[in-house]
Amino acid sequence: MRTLFFILFFSYLNTLYSQIDTSGRKCIRAVYVENKPKIDGVLDEGVWQKAPVASNFTELSPNPGIKPSQRTEVRLLYTTEGIFIGAKMYDTAVDSILKQLSVRDADWNVNADNFAIYIDGMYTQQSDFTFQVSAAGVQVDMNDGDAVWDAVWKSSVKIDNEGWVAEIEIPYSQLRFPKSDQQIWGINFGRSIRRTRQEFLWSPIDPAKGNEVQQQGLLTGIERIKPPVRLSFTPYVAGYLNHTYDGSTKETVFTPLFSAGADMKYGINESFTLDVALIPDFGDVQSDNLVFNISPFEIYYEERRPFFTEGVDLFNRADLFYSRRIGSNPEYYSSVFQQLDSSEYITKNPVKPYLINALKISGRTKKGLGFGLFNALTAPSFATIENDSGATRNFETESFSNYNVFVLDQQFWKHSYVSLINTSVIRFGSYTDAIVTGTEFKIADKNNNYGVVGSAAISNRFLDTSLYEKNHDNGYRYEFEFQKFSGNFLFGIGQNTMSKYYNINDLGYVVRTNFINSKAWVSYNIYKPTGLMLRMWSKLDFSYERLYNPSVFTRIQIGGRWGCTLKNFLTIGADFKIEPIGFNDYFESRTDNRFWAKPTWTRINFWFSSDYRKAFALDGGINYRRFWGEGAWKGSDVIGLNLQPLVRFNDNFNMTIEVDLTIRRNSLGFVTKSPNQNGLEDDIIFGSRYRQDLETMIMANYLFTNKISLSLRLRHYWAIVDYNQLYLLNDDGTMGDTNYNGNHNTNYNAFNIDLIFRWRFAPGSELNIVWKNAVLDYGVNPNYNYFNNFGSMFDTGQNNQFSIKALYYLDFFKFFKKRNRGKRID
Repeated sequence: MRTLFFILFFSYLNTLYSQIDTSGRKCIRAVYVENKPKIDGVLDEGVWQKAPVASNFTELSPNPGIKPSQRTEVRLLYTTEGIFIGAKMYDTAVDSILKQLSVRDADWNVNADNFAIYIDGMYTQQSDFTFQVSAAGVQVDMNDGDAVWDAVWKSSVKIDNEGWVAEIEIPYSQLRFPKSDQQIWGINFGRSIRRTRQEFLWSPIDPAKGNEVQQQGLLTGIERIKPPVRLSFTPYVAGYLNHTYDGSTKETVFTPLFSAGADMKYGINESFTLDVALIPDFGDVQSDNLVFNISPFEIYYEERRPFFTEGVDLFNRADLFYSRRIGSNPEYYSSVFQQLDSSEYITKNPVKPYLINALKISGRTKKGLGFGLFNALTAPSFATIENDSGATRNFETESFSNYNVFVLDQQFWKHSYVSLINTSVIRFGSYTDAIVTGTEFKIADKNNNYGVVGSAAISNRFLDTSLYEKNHDNGYRYEFEFQKFSGNFLFGIGQNTMSKYYNINDLGYVVRTNFINSKAWVSYNIYKPTGLMLRMWSKLDFSYERLYNPSVFTRIQIGGRWGCTLKNFLTIGADFKIEPIGFNDYFESRTDNRFWAKPTWTRINFWFSSDYRKAFALDGGINYRRFWGEGAWKGSDVIGLNLQPLVRFNDNFNMTIEVDLTIRRNSLGFVTKSPNQNGLEDDIIFGSRYRQDLETMIMANYLFTNKISLSLRLRHYWAIVDYNQLYLLNDDGTMGDTNYNGNHNTNYNAFNIDLIFRWRFAPGSELNIVWKNAVLDYGVNPNYNYFNNFGSMFDTGQNNQFSIKALYYLDFFKFFKKRNRGKRID
C-alpha cells in the first residue's frame, strides 16, 4: 500500500512539470553541416560563416547588467556526431590576455581568461552541463556544478591580433537530450577577462534571483538527430611498490602489488546512465588530512575516490549517504584485541575490506523525474592471530557486505522538487544491518520568491546482540524552514529535530543527535557596486535549543557575519557568535543524562583575501573565543591564526603555503572514566589542558603543458595536549576534586607527501606516476620545540608508496562509428 502511494504521488507530481516557456528569452540557432570543422582554434572554414552570431553579452560581475567592455561572438554548428562552438573573444589589449596554466578542472583563482558553454539539453531549467576552456587551453567541465565529473570533448585555442579564439567539439555522447525531431535546449555562453575581473554572459543573469539555469537562453535548429549509443570503457593497470620502515625494530619491508580493472559507462537511454567500477583501484587518491580528535564526535573526512564523487548529486538528497562508509574500517576491527589470550598476538588486521565492485544508475527524464540506484559490494575481512608456538587462526572482522541507495526526485513548477531516498546495508552473518528512508523537498512559488525547504528521515538498525543489549534501534529526524529565496533581503525561520537514537552511520554521517533546534535568520546582500564596495553580504541568526530526551534547555546562540569585496578586489569580512546564558553539554561526558555546564562565551573572527590577479596574493584571518567563567573556567580562551600566501612565479609554476595555528588555553574537556571507590558507576574525569594545533601545508604545481603537470602537496599536522589539572564531573555539571592522576598528555604528528606526475595523453586517458609518503607519530610527552619535534617524528617509522597507473578511454563510437553515429531521423 505504501509503495502504491509513492507511485501515485510521484506520478501526480510528474504531471505538474512545467512545459517549455520560450517567451522573452534570447535565442540562437545551430546550423547543420555534413563535414565537421577541424578543431584547431582557427575559424577559417566557410561553414562557420553560415551560422548566426550570438553577441550582445551583458556583464555579470562586478557590474551586473551593463554593456561589456569587449566584444564577443559565438557561432554554433552541428553534425550527426556532435555540436561545435566557435567563439571569438575580441580584446583591445591582446598582450594583456592572461593565460596561466593549471591542472584540468582547476578553475579556482587561476589567472587566465575563460570561455564557457552552459547546456541544459533536457531543458529541466534546474541543472546543466558546463564546458569551459581557458586562453591557455585548460579544460574545465561540470555536471550541475560537480567539477569531479569528467567529460570527453575537444577544444583548441589561439591568440591572434584581435583577441583569442576558442573552438570546441562536444560529442552527443557527453550530453543528455530527449528523442525529438526538433530539439530545444537551454544554453548560455560566458566569458571572463581576468585582468579586470569581469565576467560576461550572453543571456543576462540577475544574481538577486538565484538559479542561473532558469535565466538561460534557448538553442534551436538541431533537428532530426537521434541520440547515439553511449558506451565507453576505461580499463586501467596499476603497479605499486610499498616501502615500510618500523623505527622501533629498524625493520624495512618492500611489498609489490599489481592491480587491473575497468570503469564502464553505458547510456541505458537518452536519460539514464549506468556506471560500473570493476575491481576499482584508488591507491593514487590524495591522502586524508588526519587530525587528533578528543571530541565525542567522529571526524568527517572528505571523499576523494573519483567513482564516489562523480555524478552523485541525486544520492546526496536528505544527507543520508556518506560514501566513505564503503570500504571503511571493519565493524569488528577493534574487537580482535579482545579475542587474544596471553600467548597470542596479531600478525595481520586489515584496516579496509576489499571493494569488489560498485555501480550506479542515474539520470533525469525530460519531465524532470530523477532516478538513482547505487550498489557496492565488499568482501569479508579477516584478522590473523598467531600464538607463541607458531599456530595461526583467523578472526572475521567484517562480513560480506552489500550497500544500496535508491532515489526518486521529481522536479515541478520550475523551482520545486520532492525526493524519496532509501539506503540500506546488509551484512551477511551476525552483524548489524540498517535501513534508512528519507525525503527532501523544496516548494517555491513560480517566481522563486518564497517557499518551504526541508527534509526528514527514519532510521532502523537491526543490531548484533553480541554487542548490544537489544536487537533493534530506530530514530527519526525532520527539518523544515520557510524562506525568502530571492532579492537583496532574505530570511528564514524553521526547526530541526533529531531523536535520541537516530543513527544513519552505517551508510551516512551524523555526529550529534538528540536535540530540538528552533532557528531564524535575516540576510541583506548588495550585488552591484556601491561606494567603495563591489558587492556586500550580511547575515544575523538566532537559535534556541533543547535536548530531545529528556526535554531540557541546553543553549541559545546568536551569530552574525558581514563581508564585502572592495573595488581594488580586496575582500574582507568578520563574523561573531555568542552564547549569552551558557550551555549544558550532554555529549562531552560520554554518559547518558550527565551534562557539563559551560559558561557564557563569545567568539569573533576577522579575515581577508587579497587580489588574486597579483603575482603574490595573501589570505588570512584571526579569531578569538573567550569563556566568561570562574573557577576551572578562569582564563579559558581560544586563539586562532591563519595565513595563506600564494606565489605565481610564471604561467607554469605556482606555490601556496598555508599555516593554521590554534591555541586553547585552560581548555576543559573529557579525559576518561575511572572506577569509583564505592563500587558504583565510574567517575567521569575532566581536565584543564593546554592544546596547540599547528597545520602547515605546501602546495606547488608545475605545468609543462595544458596536459602534463607535476603537483606536490606536503602537509604536517602537529598537536600538543598538556594537562595542568584533573577534575571530577559533579552531578550539577561543575568541576570537583579528584584523586585520579593518570597521564593523558599527547604529542601527535601526521605527515604526508603526495607527489603526482599526470599526463593526459588522449581525451579521457591518463598516465599517473605517484609518490606518497606517510608518517604517523603518537607520544605522551609534549615536545614544544617545533624543529626538534619535526626531526624526531621520522624516528618512529614511515611508509612510502610508489605507483604508476595508466587509464585508457575506449569509446564505442570510435570502433563502430558508422553504426553508432547520431542519425538524422527521416
